[in-house]
Formats: sequence, structure tokens, C-alpha cells
Amino acid sequence: MGLLDDIPGRGKQPVAAGQPYFISDALIVGNAFSIFYTIMYPWLTRGWLPQPLLLPAEVYKVGVTHYFSYLKAKEELGYTPITTPQEGMAATISFYKERKRKSLDGPTIYEWFFCVFGMSAVIAAAFFPDIGPIPLLRSACLFILRSMWALRLLATWATLMHVGEAIYAWRLAKRVDPVNSRGWFWQTFVLGFFSLKFLLKRAKK
Repeated sequence: MGLLDDIPGRGKQPVAAGQPYFISDALIVGNAFSIFYTIMYPWLTRGWLPQPLLLPAEVYKVGVTHYFSYLKAKEELGYTPITTPQEGMAATISFYKERKRKSLDGPTIYEWFFCVFGMSAVIAAAFFPDIGPIPLLRSACLFILRSMWALRLLATWATLMHVGEAIYAWRLAKRVDPVNSRGWFWQTFVLGFFSLKFLLKRAKK
């Protein structure tokens, strides 16, 4: 049965049955409190000091380095780590870089809110009838732009810009990130340059 009864020198005994083993890379992580423990522990054990808020036992606990040893698994099962800590860290970093490359970069939630709410408000104020909060939005826009002609021109220009940026993002993504080209198109259509700048940054790499 594999690890249970074929360990050399064990006489077909299931040495692993019911036994806990730590499977790790044998890396010992240092404790940041070790210096504090080294300095404070001798003083906290002196009898002439008043009882401190931080007792010697607590100082000892934070000063001890805890790690999981794989020596039992090595002795009884013949286990050895297949990668070094450096190799494992390099593989982890490579994995997350590849994962990030396959996903869309995007702006913050504030930029999302600004673009979605701003574009929706301008288009609604320019072309929608007077229902709900639209008269209030139209009044706010006209306070800045002064005329419906300018408001509708701005809404049309902004929409065409977003469409043009989305098409450009789709064509650029076909070259630098073909897996996510459709996602780049729709994200740039909604966010405009706030999305396109991330794709341009990726294209420069």
C-alpha cells in the first residue's frame, strides 16, 4: 500500500497509519521579536522588579521561532522536498505574473463611478425626456454649458470618442493580449481612456 507498508527496514509494518507528518520545504522563518526577547527576558525574571504587564512567559512566547519540521517524514517515509524555497518563490511569482497577464487591468472604483455616472448623466440630460431626476441633471449641465446644442454636441462627441477608443483598444488587444480582446473592447467602451491607458501600458512591455 505504498507509504503504509513498504518502508525499508520496517518489516511490512504500516508505520504511516494514523501518524501526523509535516510536509514542508524545511525553511525556518525568523521571528522579529527575538531581539526584544533576548533583551527583556533576563530583566523580567528579576524578583525585585514589580509585576510587569508583560510577563516573562509572554515574552518567551513571542521570542520563540515556530516552524514545522519534516524530519519525521524524512526518517519514516523517505520524504525530501522536491523544490527549494527559492525555486518555490520563483514559481509562485511566475504564476501570479502569468495570471495577471491573462486578466484585464482596470481603474479604481472611483474612476468607474465617474465614467459610468458622468456619461449616463450627460446622455440622459441631452436626449431623454423630463422624467425622474433628468430635469435636475439637465439644469446642472446647462448651468455649465449654457445651451442644449452644446450639451448634445458634448454627449455625441463623448459617445463617439468612447466608441473610437473601444475599437482601437480591440485592435491593439488583438496584437498584445488576444485572449482578452473582447473584454478590453467593452471595458474601454464604458471607461474610455481610463481603460485604454492600462492597455497602452501593457503594450509597451
